[in-house]
Amino acid sequence: MISQPRLQLNILDEIITHFQQTVGEGYGHSILLSPPPEDTVTIPATQYLQPDHLLSIFKASPQYARSQDLRVAASLWNKRYSWTPLPDVLALMTYAGLGLDASLDNVSFVFKDDELQALWFHDLSRTVIYPKRLPFPIPEDCAIKTVDSVDQLHQFVFTGLFQNHLAVIVDRIQALTKLSKKTMWGNAVNASHGLFEDLQNYASSEAIQSDYSTLFEQSHSAVMPGRNPLYNLLRTQQLDEPGLPTEVTFRATCCLIALIPPDHKKCGNCPLMTPEERLARLCSKLKRKK
Repeated sequence: MISQPRLQLNILDEIITHFQQTVGEGYGHSILLSPPPEDTVTIPATQYLQPDHLLSIFKASPQYARSQDLRVAASLWNKRYSWTPLPDVLALMTYAGLGLDASLDNVSFVFKDDELQALWFHDLSRTVIYPKRLPFPIPEDCAIKTVDSVDQLHQFVFTGLFQNHLAVIVDRIQALTKLSKKTMWGNAVNASHGLFEDLQNYASSEAIQSDYSTLFEQSHSAVMPGRNPLYNLLRTQQLDEPGLPTEVTFRATCCLIALIPPDHKKCGNCPLMTPEERLARLCSKLKRKK
């Protein structure tokens, strides 16, 4: 007879595999539910994110060497890091009703060749499911807790991911470097808002609209107690060009890469671009895809 923890792991693995096979190989790889492979290095998140260690990472970065600005180094580290927890945890919530507890005390960072590859989730009993979003039925005795509403799912996922994870990192980096919190929350929006377009053909429109609105369109929501730090951090530019989308979305805050000499380049979502620059970059991007 399969033990309850093993049954729980098997079902969660099945959900993530189904998610990857349906949505595409770009998703699901930043989450590990079983112990990481032997050729990786695993460090508890709470240990890795100690202030002295974070500061040493920023000072050793090429971005700091070129800019001599801790804010720049910290923002670009934070920007890259945001792509690890956000897309997969949020997409699994929207697509499958799966609520993973991404609290820092429940995850370890998994590195391979000094590159962050994934988060290992330690305690799977700290997981919930909203059954109405599941792509397939699961056994009633699988020992995975269920929630009865979208609001409960949001509260669970967002408490772990934002209040007990990203907000801790944002506060720590701000204290170390004086980097604006708005810049870091802009990095979080940059890493997460596009996933809802990716899910359009796979998740229900109701789930997409509910989750997107709660995350980005409400000044006060379940994202965090008090004001939602993700609110109002996206901008749009209307387009009227044949063969192009009617609008393009970009971030409201600069990630600070534009402060790095000598080229002072801008990222693809940079708010400092002129409308003409943004249009030219979009045309170039679409041309490369053809």
